[in-house]
Amino acid sequence: MSGAFDRHRAALAAALGTLALLLGLVPASGTLARDRETGVQAIYDCMSGTVRSRVIVDFTAAYPQGGRPGQPLRAEGFAVRPELTSEAVAALLPAGTTELSGTARLTVEVAQNGRMAEADWPGLVAPRVVPDAGAPRPVFAGEVPTVTVAGAGEVSLTAGELALTLLPSAGATSAPASGTPDAPTPSGASTPSAGPSPAPGPVELRCSPEAAPGPRLAAWPVAEPANSGPPDAPTATPAQLPSAPKPPAPPIQVGPGGLGQAPVCPADLPPGELDRTRLPQPPPGATESRLDASLCVVAVGYATVAKLGSALVINDPHGTPGLLHLDLGKRTVSAPDYDESDSVGILGFPDAEATFLAFGFQPTTAKVHFEPEPVTVVNIRRGTAFTTAIAYRQYLRLHDLRVNGVPMDVGPRCRTSRPIDTVLAGAYDFLTGGVLDGKIAIPPFAGCVSRGEDLSPLFTATLSGPGNPVRIRQGRLAGAGSAPPVPELPKR
Repeated sequence: MSGAFDRHRAALAAALGTLALLLGLVPASGTLARDRETGVQAIYDCMSGTVRSRVIVDFTAAYPQGGRPGQPLRAEGFAVRPELTSEAVAALLPAGTTELSGTARLTVEVAQNGRMAEADWPGLVAPRVVPDAGAPRPVFAGEVPTVTVAGAGEVSLTAGELALTLLPSAGATSAPASGTPDAPTPSGASTPSAGPSPAPGPVELRCSPEAAPGPRLAAWPVAEPANSGPPDAPTATPAQLPSAPKPPAPPIQVGPGGLGQAPVCPADLPPGELDRTRLPQPPPGATESRLDASLCVVAVGYATVAKLGSALVINDPHGTPGLLHLDLGKRTVSAPDYDESDSVGILGFPDAEATFLAFGFQPTTAKVHFEPEPVTVVNIRRGTAFTTAIAYRQYLRLHDLRVNGVPMDVGPRCRTSRPIDTVLAGAYDFLTGGVLDGKIAIPPFAGCVSRGEDLSPLFTATLSGPGNPVRIRQGRLAGAGSAPPVPELPKR
């Protein structure tokens, strides 16, 4: 095997180490402000396995000085600088680490007039740094989502949980000077000393503010535009006017644009049969029937890769979300104080996309395609309590991998070697919607071939394993001929 291909393989391994870490963010349109640069310092309590570290974290950015309702605003030049001590580095990083890069994800609480929204800022990347006296100073920076509010009042940002992914590497004896991919070497040539050694696995740190509720990053006023015309003449005294109910506090919108539009629900029933192994045993004396109605729903959420501690957005509600098309009530069960509706459905989730950097400087994108079997949905009412369970099997297929804009073909069958058994449950009425939770085991990958080399073990080592949380928010059902409403993403 040539040295060039070894470097190609090592670069791909590093790319896979951050796959599903960073999601592509499309900033909302509108005026953006870059007015006031502010620095805030806080102490975070960080854990990686059994290693616990007390880390000083600096947050810097240029924040708006003010804004108007409906105007998208965001922090510009946002950066996170954790001050890792030499003791923490020695405990966390493998021996021989000479360079360090990585990614960061920050949870931010946005508040106005007593209302709060949680923002996810995942696109923070630190390029390679060389540890200085054993204590590296990586700076994680990137573009963060906008914040839009509908009414007047002060907007504040408070930092919360911080997830750091450190990518250590043992440097090269004669590494390339530029940040471009290595050029191929002639067939049969071997240059083992010209490229970096294969990178060790990523080191994950989960960090929480030592003092709740966390450091306040910034605050700015939002006010209605001043009325330049003359004041209106009063038409009645306050005593003559009925008191109007106080309107609810205006909502806070975080991230790209508004919610997308779902397709119209088809009139024909979807194909598929109930998985009888997923159905509960009916109570004694119950009677069975069927409804067979075509209804649709939109479900959105996150799947978290346990090995990486980071999430992939499923059925992005800000894009073009797909439907779960149902044959509602394919079997119904009735008994005293007991009603059960068993439905079969077809999932139409669009591909999920991740955007990240390989080795801290090579832009890389990849897509995840979902190949689900029919879904069995069991909704039960016992007295006044409702439960919903959704179960199905699906393959995950990876495709459209690009490094520095250059396609890296992994073949048309790069997917999990067997279907993923997915079981989600929640305590809510399926007709009105709610939140489902579960955990999945990601099987090994197979069929991932590039340049004749089987790269499946790299995907398996990076992504496969048990205990991967899935959280989905299901919206309201809609009948044939109408588009179901699109729900917001649930809190992680």
